[in-house]
Amino acid sequence: MKYLSFLFLLFFFYNCVADEEGGTGKTKEILQSNPSTPQKEYTREVPGEWKEIADDHLPKIEIDQNKSKKNVKIFVPGKTFSERHYIEAIGLMDERSRDIELQYFKRGDTPVANLTLDKKKYEINKIKVFVKCNLHDLWTSPILNSWMNNKPGDL
Repeated sequence: MKYLSFLFLLFFFYNCVADEEGGTGKTKEILQSNPSTPQKEYTREVPGEWKEIADDHLPKIEIDQNKSKKNVKIFVPGKTFSERHYIEAIGLMDERSRDIELQYFKRGDTPVANLTLDKKKYEINKIKVFVKCNLHDLWTSPILNSWMNNKPGDL
């Protein structure tokens, strides 16, 4: 009976993966060619098995240093989001992966978050922006580069 249950789950997983990218099977090809244990987080430098779709999941960051509230805008430029493939949450985390602030999303929502980061309370070089995809796990990017590169008022 356990063997039969395992086969059913395997069959179900195989069929779900085959269609999650709108019928292209792109994720299925990646999984079949590069099976691995999921990483704790994915980055531009270490995209793991999701290298081909990394640009659609990496958070983009805009900072307005003139504001003390809602001074960090985070968005995901992914072109493949749908009812079956979407962003669950966007947020800020500290060096211990504790949430500073986050925003949840539902299927079909546009993944854009306006969050607050108090630079007096946190060390900017230890803060990461994160994006959680329902299919492709947690993606992070350090906020420091964006903080240093934004001119006051950029947003």
